[in-house]
Amino acid sequence: MQAAFCIFIGLSSVAGASAQRLSPLKAGNFGRICSRPAGAQVCDAYISGLADAGALAKVNDRNEGDPKAPPGFCVPQVEAGTAMRGKVISWLKAHQDVLDKPVGEAVFMALHDSYPCGTQAGSLK
Repeated sequence: MQAAFCIFIGLSSVAGASAQRLSPLKAGNFGRICSRPAGAQVCDAYISGLADAGALAKVNDRNEGDPKAPPGFCVPQVEAGTAMRGKVISWLKAHQDVLDKPVGEAVFMALHDSYPCGTQAGSLK
């Protein structure tokens, strides 16, 4: 958790400096959406999009000459959206302190904690 916080602080300073848009959706509301069958598809799409963005950011770092930039998380290519959703929901339930945070921040931390790099086979390096 501490490593995720450090990564988030680093990302926050970059995001704040360039005034990036963040979704107004809060993590707690996202967790409620994801916990309902009617919200499963939109939840899976959001989580997959964030996971794709994290993987592509690592590729971009490598292409920009920083191959040692650490990835935020390493989701195996074979991981299903439903499995990712389950891990994010479980993580949110275990981390009630982040439910008022922006959804992207919380989902990033959930993926970071659930999919640490160096331990997953088939992850994008």
